[in-house]
Amino acid sequence: MNYTATNNLDPSLYQYKTRIGVVCVWIVASIIGLVGNSLVIWSVILSKKLRTVTNAFVVNLSVADFWTSLSYPWISVALLSHGSWPMELEVPCVIAAIQLYTGLGASLYTLASIALNRMVLITQTTNTYSCWYTPRKVAVMIATTWVIPCVVTFLPLLLGIGSIGYDPQDNTICSDKDGHPRGPEYNLAQSVGLYPVPMLIVICCYTALYIHLKRHFRKQKKRNSMQGKPSVCGDVEASSCLTCDDYRNNTSHVVAKTRLAISHQQLAITKNLFLVFCVFTVLLSPYFISLAVPSSRKFALYGVTIAILNSCVNPIIYTINHPQFKVVLRKIILCRYSDIPEPSNFLKSVLTLQRN
Repeated sequence: MNYTATNNLDPSLYQYKTRIGVVCVWIVASIIGLVGNSLVIWSVILSKKLRTVTNAFVVNLSVADFWTSLSYPWISVALLSHGSWPMELEVPCVIAAIQLYTGLGASLYTLASIALNRMVLITQTTNTYSCWYTPRKVAVMIATTWVIPCVVTFLPLLLGIGSIGYDPQDNTICSDKDGHPRGPEYNLAQSVGLYPVPMLIVICCYTALYIHLKRHFRKQKKRNSMQGKPSVCGDVEASSCLTCDDYRNNTSHVVAKTRLAISHQQLAITKNLFLVFCVFTVLLSPYFISLAVPSSRKFALYGVTIAILNSCVNPIIYTINHPQFKVVLRKIILCRYSDIPEPSNFLKSVLTLQRN
């Protein structure tokens, strides 16, 4: 569809010095995002210990962040241009816009999938969890985290709502074109299609998880106070609701209870993934709010610049806090591949070749 940009908008919405400063942030985020998320993906390739259902979603989150980070160099080119796309073809800018929208959307829906996974794992029985998370169903869930953002990105365009590429009105990033007659509708479609649903899922799941944990530990505290005995026996955590005498006198009872117990490691993983969600929410919310509110158009560049920092933050969180990933990631960073726990067949083959 052909359209003419309106003349009532300032073509210099952002000063060139401001854009240079923003570009520095984008370049740093691109480097850290590409390297950091590559390390997360490689850690799962090199260690069998990390090949769990939850980590399948974690890897998908890293793939989404890596995919998004690939767009940052081209967006930086757009930010440094003077009134028009500096290359003959605008295709790289269009691809960068697609990467930005689909990557951010996939990250949001993956966080929703992770929250649902943690809730089911901790609040439901092992059989229920196994039924929900078969390899085929997990593959479908992961595919869905990409299909929805693709639909939200491409369907409005096919219907003539909005346009993506270099935005000549603002001389800014590769995204939707504000000069399009239906540009605000496209912004609204992005905001509504990518933000509220996954956020609602995450909030509901973590709220249900919090309520479950609160009730669970309240019962343990009450039961332990009535028994007047210590709540931990060797390696058996307090969450198993067993005293030492219970463990020694009734092994079958212990087995049944420990299957439903919330292990210390699972709680640590859940807390770490909840931290990932909190950071993501803080960084991404300003951008999606700016899309939904037309009057905040000038803030959009700063909002998306804050949002892209999420692509490089997650690997840092995993390295510092995640009880499983931090061990493997540190071994990779230190090039101590032989110390990686439960090495994969691929890593074993590489190590064998090195020795020979």
